[in-house]
Amino acid sequence: MQIPWKLKSTAFYLASHTSPALLYFVQKHITRRSRRRIGGIKDSWAFHHENIKERAARRVIEFGGGKDLAQNLFLCTLGIEQTVVDLNPMLDLGLVNSAIEQLEECGCLMRGPVSTLEEIEDLYGIAYIAPMDMSATPFSAGSFDACISSNTLEHIPRDTIAAIWQETRRLLAPSGFVSASIDYSDHYAHTDRTIPMLHFLRYTRKEWQRYNHPNHFQNRLRHRHHIDLLTDAGFRIEKEMCASPEKLDGISIPPENMTGSETDLARWGRILALP
Repeated sequence: MQIPWKLKSTAFYLASHTSPALLYFVQKHITRRSRRRIGGIKDSWAFHHENIKERAARRVIEFGGGKDLAQNLFLCTLGIEQTVVDLNPMLDLGLVNSAIEQLEECGCLMRGPVSTLEEIEDLYGIAYIAPMDMSATPFSAGSFDACISSNTLEHIPRDTIAAIWQETRRLLAPSGFVSASIDYSDHYAHTDRTIPMLHFLRYTRKEWQRYNHPNHFQNRLRHRHHIDLLTDAGFRIEKEMCASPEKLDGISIPPENMTGSETDLARWGRILALP
């Protein structure tokens, strides 16, 4: 669906003054942005799958699970216990069942539809908890073998990410790890093909505030920023990868948005970090 990005920004501004339920209704029934087609196993899912399998993780926590738990349903084929936390309740059972059907079409062994959160946990080993702040959880130290995150970190303020990694380090067992996949692109470009994928980098921090609303927040952090946030929290980077740099012909980027790394213009990145 083609949506001019400034129009979408205005819509998110208006939505920020109404109930979140209204925004979810629009995304599900009007724009249909919630009703995604899986179409196959995502590379980010495969990244987490490989890390979990290679390091024999059994207890996994994820923050920012979203509406359909598609990634978690895919990972449940590893026989792991998953705890998924969200800052706000977002889970939609209809979308969960749609994801189950699509994963079956992809050849994944699923255990049928669900009608309650209890069934999701009983059938798939996924405990969904919301609301919960990942920077201050009630779990005991060393409760998990892994923390995973997909396409969530780009929506969290920098200071909050720092707090999340401090809490994550407490939650992980000594042999635990973080497996993170981050979308560094301008999410407005996902529905407006007239702008490049890193369009938002052309604006200064002050200019970007005009378009950056709480219910569609994008921190614009680059790969190097995320590496530094993890290392500042005491993690060691074991593995990292990035997309090839995007071309930004004719676009001038304020130096304040960059780190000087060749990864600054990457559209996505993935990081494996150890405590």
